[in-house]
Formats: sequence, C-alpha cells, structure tokens
Amino acid sequence: MSTRLCAVCNGIFTGLLVDAGFMPHHQSLASLRRSAEEGCYICSSVVAQAMAQYNVFNEDDDDDDAFSWSLYMSPQENSRDCGPYPKHGFLAIWSEHYHSEFNLISTASPDAPICSVNPGASLTDQAVMETARSWLEDCLQNHESCGPVDPAFNPTRLIYIHDESSVQLIETKKEAKSHAYVAFSHCWGKSEALKLLQDDLDKGTRGNIEELRSLIQVQSLPTSYREAISVSLALGFRYIWIDSLCIIQNSHNDWAKEAAMMEDVYANSSLNLCASAAADSSEASFQRRDRGIFVPLDIEPQWTGILHHDDQERKLGPLPSYLHRIKFKLVNASMYNSEITNSPLNLRAWVVQERVLSRRHLFMTCNQLWWECHDMFACEVFPEVFPHFGYGEWERVQYYALNGHGHHSVYGRDMERLWEHLVKRYSRCNLTYLYDKLPALSGLAQAFSIIQSQDFSLDKNHYLAGIWRPHLPQALGWYTKSNEKSGQVRRYRPHPYRAPSWSWVSVEGPVEVNGFLEPACRVVDVKVVLEDEQYKAGTVKGGILHLESHLIGPLTHGWSRLGGFTTTTPLDSRLREAFDTLQFETYWDEGDGDSRDHFISYLDPLPHTVSEDGILKDTSAVRKRVLLEDLAKQGRIRLFMVPLMFDRYSEEFEGSILCQIVNNPEVEGVDQDAVFQRVGYFRMLKLEKKVLDLIPKRTIAII
Repeated sequence: MSTRLCAVCNGIFTGLLVDAGFMPHHQSLASLRRSAEEGCYICSSVVAQAMAQYNVFNEDDDDDDAFSWSLYMSPQENSRDCGPYPKHGFLAIWSEHYHSEFNLISTASPDAPICSVNPGASLTDQAVMETARSWLEDCLQNHESCGPVDPAFNPTRLIYIHDESSVQLIETKKEAKSHAYVAFSHCWGKSEALKLLQDDLDKGTRGNIEELRSLIQVQSLPTSYREAISVSLALGFRYIWIDSLCIIQNSHNDWAKEAAMMEDVYANSSLNLCASAAADSSEASFQRRDRGIFVPLDIEPQWTGILHHDDQERKLGPLPSYLHRIKFKLVNASMYNSEITNSPLNLRAWVVQERVLSRRHLFMTCNQLWWECHDMFACEVFPEVFPHFGYGEWERVQYYALNGHGHHSVYGRDMERLWEHLVKRYSRCNLTYLYDKLPALSGLAQAFSIIQSQDFSLDKNHYLAGIWRPHLPQALGWYTKSNEKSGQVRRYRPHPYRAPSWSWVSVEGPVEVNGFLEPACRVVDVKVVLEDEQYKAGTVKGGILHLESHLIGPLTHGWSRLGGFTTTTPLDSRLREAFDTLQFETYWDEGDGDSRDHFISYLDPLPHTVSEDGILKDTSAVRKRVLLEDLAKQGRIRLFMVPLMFDRYSEEFEGSILCQIVNNPEVEGVDQDAVFQRVGYFRMLKLEKKVLDLIPKRTIAII
C-alpha cells in the first residue's frame, strides 16, 4: 500500500490483478478532485493533465462523469515506447471526456532509469542549477551532433548582464568579438513590458534607445525577464537576446530585417531558455512545484492472483512468476505533454520555429527543468535521459530530423511529412498580431530551404506563402478543423489580406493536411508577390494559382447541406446516376465556433482588385462574409468543386470548394472573366475516375 495513493488507486495494485479489463475508478469529478487535493499521485496527475490540456474541467461535463481504469501487463520487457528503459505495462485512467496514461517501468533491470527522488524546492535552489549546468557542459563538451555555433555571427543587439541588478543594451557591430549568448523564448501576454522604441513624432512616441544603452535596472523588468537573467547568470552567461528589448518594436523596417534573421539568432545561440509555464511576462515559472505529481511513484504490488479478460470470458488464475515480488516506477506518461506540449509557451506561434532552430533548450516548466538538445532529452526526475513515451509524431520528426539543422537532411516524402506536421502544429498556435503569420514561419522556411535540394530554393520562388512548390498539388489538400479537444473552434480569414485563399496561411484556425493521395489535377502555373523582395519567406501581397482540373458546378445552394448540384449543360446519364448516389463530406474553411454556423468570405469588388495576371493589386479590398444559409440570396456568388487528389483503391476524390463572384448575375454557368477563391474542402466517396473523366477539364485561376 502506498501512502501517495488514495484507496481507489491502491486497489489497482492489491488483491487480484485485473489484466486488460475495464474496472471502475472514481465515479465523479468531485470525488477525483478531492482525491487529488489529498495528494493521490494518480488522481493529481489526471487532474493536472486535464488542466494543462483543457485549461479547466469543462463546466458542461456531468459531475457524475464516471472514470474507469485498465491495466495492461506483459511478461516481456518492452522498450519500444520507452527509449532505453524496460516497460512491463501501462495503466490507463479515462472517462468520457478525459484520458491519462501511466507507464510501469521495472526497477529490477540493470537498465532501469536513474530517477531523482528529491529535486530542489525552487528554481533558485543550488541543486536545480547544478543539474542544468551539468546538462549544458555535457552537451558543449561531448555532443558532436549539436555542433558549434558560427563564431562570426552576432545578433544586431544583445542585452549585457552586469549583475543581478543591472543590464544594458549593446549593439554588436561596435564590438570587436562575438559573444556566447542565451536566446529567450517567452509569452508576451497582455501585460505592459519595457520595449525598445525609436522616436515617432507622428504618434507622439518618445524613443528609449539611448536610455537602454546606458543602463536598465533589472527590477524594472517583468518577472519572466528577471527570472531569465538570473538563470543566465547562474549558467555563466553574460549576454541574453530578448526580442522586445533587441528589436525596435515601432520600426517596421527594423522588425522586418530582424524577423528575417531569426533563423541565425536561434541557431547560433548557446542556449534557448524557455519560460514554458508563464502565460504572461508578469508571471514566473515554477508557480507550483508539486513533487507529488512529477516525482515518479515506487510501486511494490501486493497481487494475490490474476483475472484475465479474454474476449467475453473472465478467467481466474495464479499470479505469473514474473510478477512475484516485482517493483515498478509508476511514471506519468503524459508528463511531457502536460509540462511542455500543452504549456502556455508552446501555444505561441513564434515559438514553433524557435523550438526547431535552436541547438539546445532549457525549459522552465510549472514543475521542473527539462533539457533538450540533438543528443539528449532529460528532466530533473530523469536527469540522465527521459523515456521517450509521451512523444507525439511532431516531436519525433523534429527530434530526429530538423533538429540536426544541417547535420541531417530530410528527403522526399519525409520532408513533405515534416512540413505537414509543422503546419498542423503551427496553425494551432496564437499570434498577438495576425499579420505575423508568415514572418513567424520565415526562419523555418529558410532552414528547410538550406537542408534541401535546389527544388526548395527561396531565391527561385519555390516557397509560396507557406507551401512548397515541389509539394503541389498535394499541399493544396488542407482543411480546417471545427472541433478540437478544447471544444468548438472559430476559423476565419482575417483582414487585412494575408495570403491567397489556396494557402492554409490565409485562414486563422487549426489546419490538417492530407497529402498522401495521387494528383487528380495539374498545376499549370503558380506565383506569389512578396511585400518586400529582400525577404523571400516574408509577407505577401498577392498570389495566383492556375490549375487544370475537372470543374463541377455551379452547385445549387442546397448542396451546402449535402444536397445535389446543377450545371448549365445536360449531364451524361452515367454521370447523373453517379452523382445522385454520391456521399459527400464538406469542411468549410470558416465558421463560428460557438454557434457552429459556417460562412464563406470573399474579396469584393474583384474587377478592379485583380490585375491582368491575377495578382491582387489592392489588398485593402473589402472582405465580405455570408452565412451558408443565406447564399441563395446572393445572386453573384456561385460555388464549384474542383478535384485535386484521388485514391484509386477507395475510389475517393478530395478537393477544393471554390466560389466565383460573377460580374453579371444573368450569365449562367461559369463567368469566363472572373477568378475563383477557395472557401472549403470536400471528399467525394465511391466515385469511379472514369465517371469523373466525363466532365471536361479546364484551366481556372484561383486567388
């Protein structure tokens, strides 16, 4: 019996071992919460993960939401999901709304993990900093794949740390040498923090560049900045790069220049210090250092027999010999997700590239320090190496591929898959300024270009507003998610203009990409117009895609509710019969998360907005929105489907739903003079390709 477990959780490890069965746990949220408050390791971990992933327990959840548990044991040590550590089983706790897992790691093996059972009490604890220093020194001295930084590179500006009480802004071009520096990743939040500003007479802003060059009192800085400066000093660094203090915040030119240098700033930092737990610059990390949650639990089960669940049968038997007097470490398999993946910092869009580009990271999370570099992943409770369970697909791809930053190249489908995971992660992150969507991704685009072939050259315009030319047309197969684990999500195209409608960058909201299918169309031509030609991965002011494919429509407005469709010419009887029985799935790009209403938006008026070659020449054109249920009232809006990809085995076609704003509503069918804009995505199920081929292909322009 463990004193760190409640009676319900102790029952899992006493009496009969129930193998792979579904057994009752706490039968209400209130009961689970009480147990967590009383210090139960398992219940506290379940609550902590739910809080990290959903922020709070959903108020709509029934308090009678019953929890269950299942225990899966194996006679063979399984290390596939646990890095180098042997695993004998795992425990799952779940309800209708929440799910947590715990791994049972055998302590009998010589490969058993080294676990720190008494980590320091706070961030300033000497033992905590000693652990961080040992990780850093080991990496700098022994990790070849982490590589040396470019000795010739310096950020434009750095903060020089005199001591715990004062720092100073310096311009590195005036320095004769390069500096080892820390890059700081943090959430700005809503609190007002000190920023580097230049004089702006029009707006009445008084600059402070000379003032900050003179001296900055550390006490005047936000809490998270002070924490970062203290940790940097403790690790032996005298220089730190903080975006708000090293980029002139009210200078568009300086901001654009520095944004284009982000790849080098983070790639050449000696360490990326991450304030993971602070949602705001006014907050500190280690807000709650609950050892009861993050220190693994020693378990010595008192099982007397085993109850097998085999299909419909339940069999009682003696306890297998491999489970006699066995001892485990019970480890929260969601520790990584709770403390890093779902942390406030990880929801910030700029941090996605900061995370990938830096060679080594020190995460200050709500409970402990974590270390990540190309060669090692560790935390305070597993200071030598952290078991890799809990790593998601994005982390695996990042860890083994891009993190090499030039040491490991990624080719072909691996490259495409990596970018798709990046899009998925990045689209779920937040931006203080929505216009930063492409700049906050520019460092990663530059890194991808460097480690790839000439087909991914930024200079040859192979990067198209978040999409790579070699990945077309499959890269057009993206769609927005209206429902996430945290609930219904609003998706919309912001104003002002950010990207052409065929790019996922044009939409604010979570995106999925399905690029596995065969092409069903041909890209004739595609281009984007950059805001500034100096910055090949920067903001764009227009873009056009010329696509040859089948054009289905105009659709009746009832089709938006999965009804039929009509065209201006009679259909072949085989085609009409096929479409009468088709199943559709539709994913509208935009919708209101709360009301669950879908809508489309479009730029209007188009005749004077689009130049002869289709590039937007007036990105301030009005963006109009129309609810789907009101489309029938809009005589100028016509909907079409254009297949992009197909699966020959399942006979499934996927593609874009397009709208066309016609100049003359009296003209039936397709307006030959009007361009198209994307408004959604579709799947057509069980349609033979030879039937679709009955519709002639044509070349259309999408902006």
